[in-house]
Amino acid sequence: MENSVLEEKVFHKVMKNVPFGLVVSSEGRKRKVYYVNTMAYHMLGYTREEFIEKVQDGWSRFVDIDLRMVMREHHEEILTGESFELTAQTETKDGNKKWLSFRVMVSMDVISSQLKPVSYITITDVTEKVEKNRRYAREREYLRDCAARDSMTRLLNRGTMEDRIKEELESVAEGQNYAYIAIDLDNFKQVNDVYGHWVGDRVIMSVSNILREVYGNQVSIGRMGGDEFAVFLPDVKDRMWIQGQADEVLYRLRRQKEMIGMAEEPTASIGIAFGPEDGTSFRELYHRADAALYQVKKEEKNSIAIYTMI
Repeated sequence: MENSVLEEKVFHKVMKNVPFGLVVSSEGRKRKVYYVNTMAYHMLGYTREEFIEKVQDGWSRFVDIDLRMVMREHHEEILTGESFELTAQTETKDGNKKWLSFRVMVSMDVISSQLKPVSYITITDVTEKVEKNRRYAREREYLRDCAARDSMTRLLNRGTMEDRIKEELESVAEGQNYAYIAIDLDNFKQVNDVYGHWVGDRVIMSVSNILREVYGNQVSIGRMGGDEFAVFLPDVKDRMWIQGQADEVLYRLRRQKEMIGMAEEPTASIGIAFGPEDGTSFRELYHRADAALYQVKKEEKNSIAIYTMI
């Protein structure tokens, strides 16, 4: 008897000071909490009585996950008495959010001479770890995005643009048409020489903004280098519509004259290659759109050429 009392005192002293919460409760419709240590309810800012009341009402009042899904996913562990872990966000008594890691084991134990399912749950506050991992993931995503984009315009850079187009071409369905559009500013070196690089940068930014406005965010738009840009449209239904969009790009660019501060209208030349007939690879589309672009540069500039028509 004396040893039993001593063991119980030691148990409570140890459980009071461990760095994790511990909850022992019966499972079923009438959940009963047999044991809860101080850390478990202090972690969420509740009194012991408040915490027990919430547990008895169900763990779904604590966590932001579907417990039925958890039961299905860990059905085998529950049946065999093996432990499993899950991480979930919960709300403290004062309304703040915390991330908690739960280690759960359900076993059949004799309670009041009856065999009942009893859950043993340890709870650890992992908020700092989760937030740190999230920050790290955001930083990695930011760095990946920086590496994929042109530093000035934030359009895709040449390497990323090429990779994106190759990926798009790999998933093209039979009968699907697509277009590669090459855009090159006219007399850009002269713009820099006459007005300075600051005005030249404004022209570059104007083109990038116009391309975003005309083509939207659902297509690949890139700065291929210097004053060369490209747009890839993976699913073309109406080729006249594509030509109309290209005309709109040229029209909007010319209207930038006063805003940029130039005496003459800034213009560009555009070459378009349609697939699959003009090419089924990035290399073919690029060179054929470039050939159409060269034809515009050679003849009149500030215009559009389609490869199959030159």
